[in-house]
Amino acid sequence: MNSEISSATSRLQTKAHNDRVREVFENTSHYLRTRRVDILFRMESVRAFAEKVQWQHMLDIGCGDGSISLPLLTSSRHLTLMDLSASMLRLAQDRIPKGLAGNVVIRNENFSEAVFDDSVPFDLIVTVGVMAHVNSADAFLAKIRRHLRPGGSLIIEFTDSRHIVGRVGRFMGRIKERLAPARYETNKLASGEVVALFEKHQLRLVSTFRYARIPLPGIDKILSHRVQYLIVRRIFNNCCKNTNAQLGNEYICLLAAE
Repeated sequence: MNSEISSATSRLQTKAHNDRVREVFENTSHYLRTRRVDILFRMESVRAFAEKVQWQHMLDIGCGDGSISLPLLTSSRHLTLMDLSASMLRLAQDRIPKGLAGNVVIRNENFSEAVFDDSVPFDLIVTVGVMAHVNSADAFLAKIRRHLRPGGSLIIEFTDSRHIVGRVGRFMGRIKERLAPARYETNKLASGEVVALFEKHQLRLVSTFRYARIPLPGIDKILSHRVQYLIVRRIFNNCCKNTNAQLGNEYICLLAAE
C-alpha cells in the first residue's frame, strides 16, 4: 500500500512539474526574445554537427519554433518535431518549407511519456535547452538511447552549473527570484556527472563546443543580442574551432551511439 501511495504521489509531482514547464514555454515571445544569443549558437552548432553524420530520420526533442532543425530538412530527410508547448509548435508549423510538409511529423507531447515505434529508430536525435527541465537526466538519456539506432548520433546541449560562470548565473537567479519566484527549480547539472551518464548509456563523445554568455546583470538593456553574439563569438569562435573553451559553461555535444 505504501509503495502504491508513493508511486501515485510521484506521478502527481511529475505531472505538476511538467505542467509548470509547459506554462513557461507557452510564453513563446518572452523565451525566444531572452534566449536569442543561445539560439544563434545552437543553430550554427547543430547545423555543423549534423553535417558530420549520415541521417535520414531526425527527432528534435524540445524543438521550440523549429528554427534549429527545420533548416536541415530536405526532400530525402524526415523530421519529427516534439515539444510540450503548443504555441511553439504552431510557430514551427509555419516554418516548414513549402513542399516538405509530408516529411515532418509534429507531436505536442512530453518526450518522457511519448510512445515510439521501436522498429524504426532515429538516425539523429537533437535536444537543446531541455536537460535543465527534465525530471531525471538519467531516465531522459536512457530513453534517448533506446530510440537511437546503433551508430546513430545525438546532439545535446546542457549547462554546467558548477562552472564559475554557472555559479554567477545561479547567484543572479537567486536575487531575481526574491522579486519574482521561479515556477519550478531547474536541474543543476555538472559536466562531470553528465559525461558519466553519457558513458553509462553507451553514448561516445565525438565533439564538444563550449561557450558562455556575458555574465553581467542587465546586459540585455545595454547591448543588443546581435552585439552580444558577436562578442561571445569573438571569444569562443565556433564548434569547428573552439577557442577559450575552458571559460564556457554552455556545452553543445555531438555523440555517437555505440
